[in-house]
Amino acid sequence: MLSHFTYLNSISSPWVTFIDGAGGISSQWQKQLSEFKLHYNVLVLDIAQGENTIEGNEVLNIDAITNAILRILDFNNIPKSHFIGVSLGTVFVRNLAEKYPNRIKSMVLAGAIVKLSFRFRTLLQMRAISKSIFSSKSLFKFFVFLLLPNKNNRESRSFFIEQSQGWKKGQFNRWAQLTSKLKPVLKYLHSGESNVPTLYIMGEEDYLFLPTVKRISSENSGKLLFVIQDCGHFVNLEQPILFNKMVIGYLVGMENRMEDSLSVEDSFNNCSPEEVLIANSNNHSKK
Repeated sequence: MLSHFTYLNSISSPWVTFIDGAGGISSQWQKQLSEFKLHYNVLVLDIAQGENTIEGNEVLNIDAITNAILRILDFNNIPKSHFIGVSLGTVFVRNLAEKYPNRIKSMVLAGAIVKLSFRFRTLLQMRAISKSIFSSKSLFKFFVFLLLPNKNNRESRSFFIEQSQGWKKGQFNRWAQLTSKLKPVLKYLHSGESNVPTLYIMGEEDYLFLPTVKRISSENSGKLLFVIQDCGHFVNLEQPILFNKMVIGYLVGMENRMEDSLSVEDSFNNCSPEEVLIANSNNHSKK
C-alpha cells in the first residue's frame, strides 16, 4: 500500500487529497498543509513509497499508481475528495477522473502536464543518451535546472535537489522512463476530457507546459486557468500564499454550489471558457 498521511479536521469537513509529481516528493506540499488543515480533512499521498508495483524493481505504470490511489481512498473510507496534483501528479489525477469520476469532487492541476512538448521530449532523449555517462543525481540536477532555469526558480531548484539526495538507486531513471512514455496516455486523457470541474494553476514562466494548457482550457467549459506572473513550474512552492488563497477560494465555491444543489456544469457555463485569470505575484509575499 502507498505511504500516506491523513490530517482530520472534522467529520463534516470535505476531504482534499494532495498528489505529488515525479520522484514522489510529498514534502513539496509543506507550504500548503498548515493552511489546508484548518479547513479540510487532508490526505497526502507519497507516491514513491509503498508496494512493489509502485516503487520496486518493476516499471512504473500510470494505471497501477491510479489503482493504488483508489485503494488508499477505500482504506481511509473516503467516498469522494477534491484532488490537488502538481506536475506529473496531475496526470494521475486526470487518469483517476477519467476512470473513477464519482470519486472526485473537483481537481486542481498545478504545473499541469497535458502534452509533452518537443522541447520536453528533447530533454528526455538527452537523459536517455547520457545516462550511461553521468550519474542519476547529476542528470536530475541538470533536468531540474532546465525545468526551472530562472533566478526566481532558485528556491524550487534547491528544494528538489536537496530532496533527491535520499532517493534509492535508479529511482530517477524509473520516473524518467514513465514520463517518456506519457504521450499515448495524455492523448487518451485528452480524447475523453472529464466533466469533473477543473482549475489549472500555471506559472507564467512555465514555458514547457503553459501554452498547451492555455489552448485546452480555452476549448473546454468548466476548465478555468489561473496564471501566476513571475513564477515557474512549481507554483505551490514559489507562490504559496497566492496558490493557497486561490485554491481554497475555488474549493469553497465548489462546496457552496454543491450545498445549494446547483449543477456544477450550469454554474460554470455562466463563465466564459476562454477566461484566463492572471495574478501579479509582486503583490503577494512568497514566504
